[in-house]
Amino acid sequence: MEEEEKNPSSIYIVADLLEDIFLRLPLKSILISKSVSKRWRSILESKTFVERRMSLQKKRKILAAYNCKCGWEPRLLPGSSQCKGNEEIVYLHCNAAQPSFTCDGLVCILEPRWIDVLNPWTRQLRRYGFGFGTIFGVGSAFSPRHWAMGFGKDKVTGSYKVVKMCLISFSEICARDPEVEYSVLDVETGEWRMLSPPPYKVFEVRKSECANGSIYWLHKPTERAWTILALDLHKEELHNISVPDMSVTQEIFQIVNLEDRLAIANTYTKTEWKLEIWSMDTEVETWTKTYSIDLENRVASRERRNRWFTPVSVSKQGNIVFYDNHKRLFKYYPRKNEILYLSADTCVISPFFENLAPLPQKSTLHTPIIAGEPNAPLTTLVVVGSIWSPLFLFSVKL
Repeated sequence: MEEEEKNPSSIYIVADLLEDIFLRLPLKSILISKSVSKRWRSILESKTFVERRMSLQKKRKILAAYNCKCGWEPRLLPGSSQCKGNEEIVYLHCNAAQPSFTCDGLVCILEPRWIDVLNPWTRQLRRYGFGFGTIFGVGSAFSPRHWAMGFGKDKVTGSYKVVKMCLISFSEICARDPEVEYSVLDVETGEWRMLSPPPYKVFEVRKSECANGSIYWLHKPTERAWTILALDLHKEELHNISVPDMSVTQEIFQIVNLEDRLAIANTYTKTEWKLEIWSMDTEVETWTKTYSIDLENRVASRERRNRWFTPVSVSKQGNIVFYDNHKRLFKYYPRKNEILYLSADTCVISPFFENLAPLPQKSTLHTPIIAGEPNAPLTTLVVVGSIWSPLFLFSVKL
């Protein structure tokens, strides 16, 4: 009562109405509003608000690497670049040589001695150790041939997780038999847990993709056949998925996340030059060919045999953005059957959209012990995002 007398003009706004008001604010105002009160922060960081805000986005941007080896923490550069085809590119200041994964606008970057999880929008960076086993920086262990990593979201709980499969021959390091490790890091709790291994040995795998609550790897259990190894992030169980028959024999194919569906991109380079895209129905794990893009006489054919293409995103009109392994960006218009060249020297990371999901304020995960230093002390490192000055957008009773 005393507070109302001191502030007779203040009003109380119910949480639902506040949420509706916040949904219409620009990103910077939302970030500033978090500093006003615990109540506002609670609303802005709630799962409901984050999901509603994401669903209202009209268009995804393209995230590209602004390659730099300065050693500074990765961060989103201000502003964006508009290119042909009405596509907008935002740049992440990072070392493009480091392996990286994205999920719902969050970025996971693998450093030789730790794992960074970054929300570029809220400017929060969390750093984790590698948990069990050896760290990346031990000799030849820093190689995709020895490590299979993944980053994704549990669609049931909403938790983000990092997965590690270590396929390391320890005989190279300490004269031991090869060992395999399967483990998962919960980004929220900062804890690693061991996973049950699949009922077969995992050999060569390619870079993972996350889609619809699972992480997928292209896996080659035999010299000739490829299959897909899938990890359900909620059940934390591994299983195999067959690939379309025609994709098995092609020279260049890869898996991608296309509008939150697992897809296979095939680049044909011999008798005909084209890009085919197959999408998977997650419920029944069956495949449908969704695109067949003729590249002949429409894309410069130099280095054709050593060139492959990766789809990035699909618009509501069905137009698809894709890039090649020489950092050239294109857009295909199915209705016109035309390909538009968008830009050169663009190191695409993924499609990108705003995500206000907060990263944990604390991490209990210890940094890994460095090989050769068995008694090295354990420490915890947490990098906290930028602090904003409060800005009261309207007078309310908190």
